[in-house]
Amino acid sequence: MRPLKALFILSIGLTLLLTACSGAGSAAPAQATVAVAMNVLPDPPVVGDVLLYFNVVDAQGQPVTGADVNVMAGHTEMSSMTMQGNATDQGKGIYAITTNFSMAGQWKITVQVKTSAIDHSEDFNLAVR
Repeated sequence: MRPLKALFILSIGLTLLLTACSGAGSAAPAQATVAVAMNVLPDPPVVGDVLLYFNVVDAQGQPVTGADVNVMAGHTEMSSMTMQGNATDQGKGIYAITTNFSMAGQWKITVQVKTSAIDHSEDFNLAVR
């Protein structure tokens, strides 16, 4: 009876070892790192139409092209004042969108950059006069 018990314990141990080595539950692969810089025209931004443009580069400083770039803007003091849209690819890692700021004050701009290898979100604070 003892050999059967030892075999049972050995099989349980091997099962646990194989499960641990299989990679089950391991973290998802890391996303590619990017840097996003925001610029505005006019600068400083004023109430009315403002061009927001974003320079997106990868970890090696190379322009990221062909990305989906979604831009969201929300007034920090009035939660109901929000805007959202897709920036258009201008080439060389530059994405642009024109928005109309209807009120002066602090705005939070959130930019989401997505490609097959990138899923990056970044926030910017913008003071509109």
